[in-house]
Amino acid sequence: MKQIRHFLLLGVFSTAVDYVVYSLLILLSFNYVIAIIVGYSFGLLFNYHIGRKYIFTKGTKLKSTHHEFFSVVGIAFIGMVLNILVVKLLSYMLFSLNPLYSRIIAIGIVFFWNYFLRKFFVYH
Repeated sequence: MKQIRHFLLLGVFSTAVDYVVYSLLILLSFNYVIAIIVGYSFGLLFNYHIGRKYIFTKGTKLKSTHHEFFSVVGIAFIGMVLNILVVKLLSYMLFSLNPLYSRIIAIGIVFFWNYFLRKFFVYH
C-alpha cells in the first residue's frame, strides 16, 4: 500500500509536468495528438527516473536497465495511445468536452494501467 501511495504522489508530480506541457501546447493551438505525445514524454522521463530511484527500489525482473527502460517506455507508449483515444472520444467523437478536461479523465484511467503493468511485469 505504501508503494502505491508513493507512486500516486510521483504520478501527481509527473502528471503536472505532462499536463503543463500539454496545456501550453493546446493553448498555442497545437494538435491535441502532438500535445499529448510531447507532454506525456516529458512526464514519462520524469516519472521513470524518480520512480526507479525512490519507488521501485528492489530491482527489476528484467536482465538489464536497457530492458527495464524499454519495458517502461512500451507500457507508457500504450498508455499514451489510451490517452489519445480517450481524448478523441470525449472531445471529438462522442462529446464536445474541452480537451483540457478530457485529458484529466484520460490521465486518471491510464494511471492504473501504468502502475499495475510496471509493478507486475517490470519491478518486484
